[in-house]
Amino acid sequence: MSPVLNQLHDGARSCHFDWVKLFRQECVDNNVTSVFCGTGRRFVKDGKLYKLEGKIQTQQARKSGMSFQGKPIHFDLYDDMGYPIPGDDRHKPTYRECCNTCGM
Repeated sequence: MSPVLNQLHDGARSCHFDWVKLFRQECVDNNVTSVFCGTGRRFVKDGKLYKLEGKIQTQQARKSGMSFQGKPIHFDLYDDMGYPIPGDDRHKPTYRECCNTCGM
């Protein structure tokens, strides 16, 4: 690994699982969707630091069960003239199950 990449890796901030759990609970309490899609390279769980590389970061996040689907989001959208944009002209998002490999 190059010295620059190694330096960046060594200086990366840790992601603490306790923070993730607190954030998820706030989302559950407020019925807001959240997605935990990556642990980062430095992941702390139960006081132990794990140094994770590559796809395992997203795989572990997916396995954690920390994502939460809350209430749907409602948007009132208007065109440049201030008129409401009809529902048929709006993008219709689709939600699927998360990928078991990458969590997305």
